[in-house]
Amino acid sequence: MNVKIAQVAKQLPKYSCTTEEILPLLNVWLEGQEPRFVKKITKLFEGAAVNKRYSIMNPLEVFKATSFEEKNNIYCREVILLGEQVLSKALAKANWSPHSLDYIITVSCTGVMIPSLDAYLINKMNLRQDIVRLPVTEMGCVAGISGLIYAKNFLEANPGKRAALITVEAPTATFQLDDFSMANMVSAAIFGDGAACCLLSSH
Repeated sequence: MNVKIAQVAKQLPKYSCTTEEILPLLNVWLEGQEPRFVKKITKLFEGAAVNKRYSIMNPLEVFKATSFEEKNNIYCREVILLGEQVLSKALAKANWSPHSLDYIITVSCTGVMIPSLDAYLINKMNLRQDIVRLPVTEMGCVAGISGLIYAKNFLEANPGKRAALITVEAPTATFQLDDFSMANMVSAAIFGDGAACCLLSSH
């Protein structure tokens, strides 16, 4: 069975910040750390080759000491919005109706949602109640590829079907102000928030 990608779309959050705008916030955050360490992290951000970072919250909020619960609440609210926007955009580009989807895969590892994102999208976008659901979490950077493999396997086994893979990540929601490890620094320097959707078909 031949499985094809029918359409792709992306959706960026409303907030963005250039590296030049982030550096003053970085200096405030790292105040009290050793000067050599501050200089090292500044060079890390400057050399990351990321000119603009998008986020689900105002950059000032990212550097505030909000609790996990507060940031996760923002995550839940914003990923539903991004997921709906990116799926709607992809469906419009493919000229598919929401009701024509047979399989929905949602991917995210930067927040906690119960029920998962797919359940919200089913209700908000009037998807079929018998649509096959698969939430993919805690898989990190390989999750999107894993989602494509799951969709491909489903479609190969089911001719004439359609699948939507929606990935939404918001690492600003998991940014830890009290973590000065290099892993947290590199993550903050290179990752941004956003969503993508891939529509696949075995028609």
